[in-house]
Amino acid sequence: MPEGKINTDEALVRKIKLGDEKAFQLIYEKYCRQLIHFAASYLPDISDAEEIIQNVFVELWEKREQLDPERFVKNYLYKVTVNKVYNHLKRKVVERKYLQCFDAFETNTVNEAEKKIYREELDGILRQLLEKLPEQQRNIFYLSRWEGLPNKEIADQLQISIRTVENQVYRAVKYIRENIKTDHLIIFLISELMLSNCL
Repeated sequence: MPEGKINTDEALVRKIKLGDEKAFQLIYEKYCRQLIHFAASYLPDISDAEEIIQNVFVELWEKREQLDPERFVKNYLYKVTVNKVYNHLKRKVVERKYLQCFDAFETNTVNEAEKKIYREELDGILRQLLEKLPEQQRNIFYLSRWEGLPNKEIADQLQISIRTVENQVYRAVKYIRENIKTDHLIIFLISELMLSNCL
């Protein structure tokens, strides 16, 4: 990396530590778009990426006094972004469309054989959790989240009220979120991503 660029970022970070909003704006303009593009490549919705990056820069400003000017601010921003994308996907992991996003991490970090193993491991963990749900709740969750059926169709099919469907899906999602144990898998993928993009 050219020395001038290092000095420029370092000087800006020193000013940001002192509360210089113009220096902060320069860093924002320099890295915002590329960070959004990076986050969006692993998320199904561009608005999620934009919101995450806004939060990244909010955190940068709020923690400005803790910044180390001698460390590359770009690396810092990417690491914070990776962590926030990870947390976002973890919160959404019970929704089928977000499960598909893990393929993007896997494609860049593991070979086909390893990817199959990790994917089967993740699916297995979710299925184990589903087996612990009451039968009706499990069936409703499966029809809603995995089959993608609307609540009314589920209610008609099972001869229950739409309100019951909504309540059972909510309880199932809450249970899975509280008991999901995929950190070891996701952290591996995240760490590989950080090494390939930030260091």
